[in-house]
Amino acid sequence: MLQVCKGNVGKSGCSAFAAGFFNVPLPTDDLDAMFKDMVRDGGYLRMQDRVQDHLEQAHLVMKDMMSYGVDFVRKDSGELERVPGWTRDLGLMFNGPNLMEAMRKASLEKGVEQANRVMVTDFLTHGGRVVGAAGFGVMNGEFHIFKAGVTILASGMCRYKSLPPGQRDTTGDGTVAALRAGATVCDTESDFSLNNAFVAHWDIGPGMNMYVGQGGRLLNGLGERFMEKYDPIRKDRAIAGMRCLAMGLEVRQGKGPIYMDLTHLDPEQVGRIKKALPLASLMHQRAGFLVGDRFVKPIEWMITAPHAQVGLAVDRRFQSSLPGLFACGESAAAQAMTKSLGCAATSGVTAGVAAARYAQEAGEPQIDRAQVAEIRERLYQPLQRKDGIEPDQVVLAVQEVVAPYTVLLIRHGERMKKAIAEVEDILKNQAPLLLAYDHHYLRMAIEASSMAKIAELQLKSALFRTESRVALREDYPYTDNVNWLKWINMKQEGEDLKISTEDVPMGRYRFHPERSEHLHPLWQAAENIGAINIEKGAVSWA
Repeated sequence: MLQVCKGNVGKSGCSAFAAGFFNVPLPTDDLDAMFKDMVRDGGYLRMQDRVQDHLEQAHLVMKDMMSYGVDFVRKDSGELERVPGWTRDLGLMFNGPNLMEAMRKASLEKGVEQANRVMVTDFLTHGGRVVGAAGFGVMNGEFHIFKAGVTILASGMCRYKSLPPGQRDTTGDGTVAALRAGATVCDTESDFSLNNAFVAHWDIGPGMNMYVGQGGRLLNGLGERFMEKYDPIRKDRAIAGMRCLAMGLEVRQGKGPIYMDLTHLDPEQVGRIKKALPLASLMHQRAGFLVGDRFVKPIEWMITAPHAQVGLAVDRRFQSSLPGLFACGESAAAQAMTKSLGCAATSGVTAGVAAARYAQEAGEPQIDRAQVAEIRERLYQPLQRKDGIEPDQVVLAVQEVVAPYTVLLIRHGERMKKAIAEVEDILKNQAPLLLAYDHHYLRMAIEASSMAKIAELQLKSALFRTESRVALREDYPYTDNVNWLKWINMKQEGEDLKISTEDVPMGRYRFHPERSEHLHPLWQAAENIGAINIEKGAVSWA
């Protein structure tokens, strides 16, 4: 077995900065209530059999991780300490990057080889099957070919190089490579955590599970708590997507900026945050927000640039539409995932077991040398240009398209059409001219190109879904359970991007919504407080 990472295994990507919170249900919890929450929070688009698998597997996977050396925080009595996070769940705390470092060491001990600082850019195919991958060393530019009986994609989503740590190298490269090889992506508009929220103006890492779980409160610019207007039951502990949508509505009403108030937390609550978020707590101290065991003033908070979980369509075993290619974590479609790091762990186990069985039965893979030559020639083209466009220019252009909260958070068809036209222009007139001075710049060029393609996928899928469900649309404010209990699939065919729908198989699922249209709950809350009116089936702002 071989792990390939464009950074360092265990030290790069979002999991290494997973905010010290591992959400895991235990057999003694009310699993049925959790199941219903997860399905409902996912707009009834989640694969319910996969949700059930996660709930049944999570505590077993947690025990495996503990045996590998993951240091979950315990009480003085020795009992594992469970703390609240988003929604009504309880999770375990771990000390910063310890989790991924422990998993890295366990992997090495089991004989898994690790190829660090190697960026995979393409999947190799033969006879309709994925038979390996190709890429290059980001330090020396060396071309690499990996022959594989089976391949698992676990490269994460695209976060458009937003501010928080761990999010600047998740640029959707693996998804774009799979799309180019012929894989189908699914529900690219339906990441159920479309955005997250972090400290504004300061480069302080994630931690919302811990902040709101310990009692953190979101305030608007008038000093008002506002989440209870939008989610009266969970309030500040609403799911991330709901919180960010509510923040966007407050700003749209002229009530920004938004603040996180932690000043009322007692020393015990602050101590838990320090245990789970040691690096973030140190930065809070240096910024003057945390003095001793107290937060001394509200902290301005902001919505980050949108995430894009442009993942592969997978089955219950996390096998993609391409034989020989599996996808787990945030590389799988949003409808196959449930919650954060815990779900990444259970999906990885499921994909790993299924992939091993596939490899035993698939036979020896064959490499197409002509395909390898074509990949190699295309890969190094940016290094051969004497003149062109630097990667930063394309990255900034993509960010300027997708980052405004009025594009992918509070949506309108006309704004998204304009954004699509801008992204298509980037793909047609800028990405083909990307320039690389060295191998480091080559990595940046590929990341910039990947981001532009991901933005196209996300925007076109978001425009195609004519309802408010996982995000808010001003021109389609109703959740349509009559016509839109569907997944949106996208596949590249030559120069064309083919879009189709697939009905969610409610006939074999046990939890169903009412087959009706209703005003999205957040639009309903905004109407109740007089912020909007619904006129001719669309939103007008009061």
